[in-house]
Amino acid sequence: MTDNEEAILIKEIELPFQKSATLKDVTLFGGMKVLRMTFRERKRFTMIDLDPANATSLANDLLAWAEENK
Repeated sequence: MTDNEEAILIKEIELPFQKSATLKDVTLFGGMKVLRMTFRERKRFTMIDLDPANATSLANDLLAWAEENK
């Protein structure tokens, strides 16, 4: 996160195999809003910023997969 960003923690998730994820509501400089997903595996971090349209698409895909694999 930079000085020009404002982040609000939405959720921390413990994942299988000693991994974790966080979801944050981030306001970037200029007012753009993104959902920041951060995945942690030991010392490695992967951060992905999603705009509302892509977050909606990903959420629908995840829900469809979960429903098919209950």
